[in-house]
Amino acid sequence: MALRKDQHEFDKAHKAPESASPGATEPYSEAIRDEPQKTLAGPEFDFSATGIAEKEDLLRIAAANLKASLEMLAAGCADTAGYERLQDGLRARMPDLYARYDAYVEAVLATGKEPVSCSKGCSHCCSHYVTSVEPYELMFLHGAIRADDRYPSRVIGLYRRAALFNSLLDRSDGEEAEDRALYRYYLRGQPCPFLEAGGKCGVYDSRPMSCRMFYSLSHPSLCKGKGVVDPGNRNFLIELPEDIEADLARAGAAFARFALPESLFEGLLKANELFGRFDSGDEGRTEAAGL
Repeated sequence: MALRKDQHEFDKAHKAPESASPGATEPYSEAIRDEPQKTLAGPEFDFSATGIAEKEDLLRIAAANLKASLEMLAAGCADTAGYERLQDGLRARMPDLYARYDAYVEAVLATGKEPVSCSKGCSHCCSHYVTSVEPYELMFLHGAIRADDRYPSRVIGLYRRAALFNSLLDRSDGEEAEDRALYRYYLRGQPCPFLEAGGKCGVYDSRPMSCRMFYSLSHPSLCKGKGVVDPGNRNFLIELPEDIEADLARAGAAFARFALPESLFEGLLKANELFGRFDSGDEGRTEAAGL
């Protein structure tokens, strides 16, 4: 199989060990493992298989279209009308980007020798502290949830989880501080505030790519608690081709002045702080918000 080597890291601090398959990366570094290292081989996919190049090209076009739209729209969202124009643009572009990415992932997974063990209703991975979320993803999701009656309670849930993660982040851990905090957070078993009864994601269509790229070849029991560092665990990530990732990163740069955190929960809280006033029509103190 032709293994692709242009896969980005799950997060800047989450580089896969050199022994990992270059076609898919592992979500945790060796730094947080108190258990024996993994001994099972990672997944291998044939990125040269028929149909994958076509899916990749369609994803590339969707990324380019998003980037072209956001550079103009992000500059004008300092008032209610501008914010709504931005949301209209995101609603026009983000579903296509996600659909193209999902189709690409599905095609890649189909070339594997083993089927993934993930199934509807299995939500163990929904206790992770989600990171590496692009600012336009945060803006799109914020726009999707802000009119929901459950929004206030979800904001409280976001705050509690962000506070928990930050309480677990020990800077004395050095370069591995975030890896260790992510692992400690996962062991707390805190479900995502968007998780609903029966393991259903309440924002499934709007969930970020970091949630879409996570898969497993091992039994679901190994996606729970300390199972994530069990030698038999075979979680992996299917990531973006390097050039598409770079294009989407440039798209995200259009939102740099808002300084949105890269983590899902903290990022949504910041979006609420900056743009929540547009929901009530109170445009407030734009200068104080940095707009």
